[in-house]
Amino acid sequence: MNNFSKILILFSLGLIAGILPATGQQPTSDPSWGIRFSGFVRSDYWYDSRKIVSIREDIFLLLPSPVLPDQQGNDINANGGFNYSAIFSRLTGTITGPDAFGAKTSGVLDADFSGVSNADINGMRLRHAFGRLRWENTELLFGQFWHPMFVPKVFPNVISLNTGAPFQPFIRSPQIALTRFWGNYNLQLAMISQRDHASDGPLGVRSDYMRNSLVPNIHLQLQFDNQQTIWGLAADFKRLRPRLVTEANIQTAETIDNWSFMAYARHNNGNLTLRGKAIYGQNLFEHMMLGGYAVQSIDPVTRFETYTPTNHLFVWGNLTYGRTVQASLFAGFAQNFGTSHTNTGVFFGRGHNIAYMYRIAPSISFVSNRVQIASELEYTVAAYGQPDNHGIITDSEQVSNLRLKVSLFYNF
Repeated sequence: MNNFSKILILFSLGLIAGILPATGQQPTSDPSWGIRFSGFVRSDYWYDSRKIVSIREDIFLLLPSPVLPDQQGNDINANGGFNYSAIFSRLTGTITGPDAFGAKTSGVLDADFSGVSNADINGMRLRHAFGRLRWENTELLFGQFWHPMFVPKVFPNVISLNTGAPFQPFIRSPQIALTRFWGNYNLQLAMISQRDHASDGPLGVRSDYMRNSLVPNIHLQLQFDNQQTIWGLAADFKRLRPRLVTEANIQTAETIDNWSFMAYARHNNGNLTLRGKAIYGQNLFEHMMLGGYAVQSIDPVTRFETYTPTNHLFVWGNLTYGRTVQASLFAGFAQNFGTSHTNTGVFFGRGHNIAYMYRIAPSISFVSNRVQIASELEYTVAAYGQPDNHGIITDSEQVSNLRLKVSLFYNF
């Protein structure tokens, strides 16, 4: 089935849901029940001064590539490039319906055309698919949605598709999340698995490292929200089982535990909005951030392995001013603090050879009704070096990339 057929079927289902009465115990009597489509057509144009580490044909920039010398000592990666793309155009179906179990019900189906890998570009990809039950003081969300560390109310206002990564988490996850509300405060407990965004390990990037551990990713978050000011604190626990069997074909049940802690805030004052976040985390690879883990020890006979996580600090701040003409400035910094224990030099993840990173990204947007034209400069620096047996980088060398980006949106 081609993409056009998928879109046609999706729209047809939406029309049917919006026109025909629902079947079941209670017939639909409210014409607002059904599915309402929205989204945008997005076209991105960009130029990079250097080869980069990225996904989806470079549209999602993470960091500049390290120095790669040829036989004459020339840096092969010191070559730029450009590209155009419309694959992140989006179609969102917002679902409303009758109450259930005494709760207001709603849901979302959300897709774009970026595929699930570079080989699948232009393929339709599921972004969000969740249902929500909301009682007076309690909410239950089930399905695929932003991981709670993304924090939908507090993320950078940037033009780039990376949304601030690798300084800001960028991850959608299957989950079940229960939130309790007390006035301006709420407390969320979420149990999360992995799908499109998965951990790295001995067999590559796979979600079964978590599934085999028998323990879901557990997240607890306290948030204050009075509309003008939002702040929050969170703790996140994740267990992985990298192998079921050693290289000597002996069963192993060795796991690795990873902890992350987060604080964030946002404040609105008229046309001015300030946002910021800090994360001290272990093994945040699946969040499109720096991090992973290393082999701590290897038994020479059985090949049993133990593991130790990498530790990183991530900090970013974002200032936005204006409405129809909107200026924004993003700044992010990441620091590598090495592994929790000594390691053997075998790493899984991203950025184990980067001592620190930073990014500065100013942008400007012009909005007229449903059309937005935006431009952004993204200057990203990564300091590459060799990690020692504690994962600490010494004698690092900075490399940088400057991206000039122009994006056009037509919202519907």
